[in-house]
Amino acid sequence: MVEPLKVEVSQSVRAWAVVVRGELDMQTAAQLERVLEDVIREGARLVTLDLEHVDFLDSSGLRVILAASNKLSEHDGKLLLEGASPAVERVLEVTGLIERLKETGHD
Repeated sequence: MVEPLKVEVSQSVRAWAVVVRGELDMQTAAQLERVLEDVIREGARLVTLDLEHVDFLDSSGLRVILAASNKLSEHDGKLLLEGASPAVERVLEVTGLIERLKETGHD
């Protein structure tokens, strides 16, 4: 049995942090999409998406991440990735999204 996706959200003065745990795929992507839409609707302009504990990422998850990034960009905001697991990082590299979404400033 697949573990359910767990998403935790926290907010600070400067940014919102969304921590995802589990598999981000066709069955769970809508859950993350709802959370990210809510965070953006609440006024977030800088969202850090922590994928360190995501074991699997498919095209459905990529679509949700890209859509949130685009929506934030439309509002002069930004989605940053932090702590992507090796499996997730490989998917992001292959698709070319790693450079667009990887958090900068941690050289």
